[in-house]
Amino acid sequence: MSDEERYRPAVGTHADAARTALLRPARPGRLDPALRAEAAALAAELSGQPAPAAAYRSYAPRSPDGAREPDSARAAAVRAYTRAVTLAPARAGRAELAELERVGLAAADIVALAQIVAFVSYEARVASGLALLDGAPAADTALAARALARSGPAEPATRRAEPDAPAVERPFTLDALTWVPWLEPVPADALDADQRAVLDTHATLSADSPYYRTLLHDPATLDHRTHLYNALMYGRGGLPRAERELVTLLVSRINGCVYCASVHGRKFAQLSRDPEAARRVLDEGTAALAGDPRRAALGRFTERQTATPPAATTDDVAALRAAGIDGAALLDVVHCVALFGWANRLMQVLGAPAVPESCTQTSGPAAAPAATPAAGSPSHG
Repeated sequence: MSDEERYRPAVGTHADAARTALLRPARPGRLDPALRAEAAALAAELSGQPAPAAAYRSYAPRSPDGAREPDSARAAAVRAYTRAVTLAPARAGRAELAELERVGLAAADIVALAQIVAFVSYEARVASGLALLDGAPAADTALAARALARSGPAEPATRRAEPDAPAVERPFTLDALTWVPWLEPVPADALDADQRAVLDTHATLSADSPYYRTLLHDPATLDHRTHLYNALMYGRGGLPRAERELVTLLVSRINGCVYCASVHGRKFAQLSRDPEAARRVLDEGTAALAGDPRRAALGRFTERQTATPPAATTDDVAALRAAGIDGAALLDVVHCVALFGWANRLMQVLGAPAVPESCTQTSGPAAAPAATPAAGSPSHG
């Protein structure tokens, strides 16, 4: 049996279940199955992954003669959102959500769409990484270029101004942050049986968290994603836990996810017992790892594989193997890079980080940063 066949069985099981929940949900709402399949396929094509794209398109219902539904304002908005979240999640904000609301999508539909695009980011990078391990290219760049040209301009023709919430470049930090949603979360006192069951299943989820209550608009996907996350980040064996946190810290920094970088920077600092290394990574990115061949190989692969489309090479895989990272540990690198393509694309596009209220009451350079997240803050992406 190969390493891939033995690798963390819960990962494949829950990835398959998440795909079904997203593309063939029992209650699709206003985001119908054809739009879901179109979004997934476009995200895969932008990532240069033809096989996943074809598989996602097979989920689209067709009329008996094979004709597709005519284009619509909603379909155009879904494609624009898919492109924005796939290519530049740090720039997909309230204006993009407002456009989805304008074409009639409710909060549950928007969360499902964000999950679809983020999930495809994960699957695309798993497919890409496994191809690299077999000596194949990371991505079909010609497919990605065609999808880019076909899907429209990089920015919406008219981007809505937000005078009450101007774009702010937030610095990376190891301080604990909170997270503020841009959609109305499910009220904590109005959870249905399915939503309550998901919280009861996972000790890491809390009804106090606005992030998890936002994701509870799609409870089935949150359930499977949490199982998958726990298997990858906390499973025994494979890549040492500190290095998994280093990989997720790097992905979060590359994607511009300030909240995830804060959480996983602190976890890396704790597990490696090297807070200074965590600070350097936040400040300098992969350049901070140049003095350590193993960490440098992890950084180079992670940086290139996080790009859209993924751009890692077989030389990058060879460098990981030369540094002693092979077998299940190498699969962990592939999957952890992919996982945080998913995590960042939820955290960044559905809300924004904020300084905990308790910290706003301090003043002066001697004020100490928060040591732990405020109550209700998500512990992971």
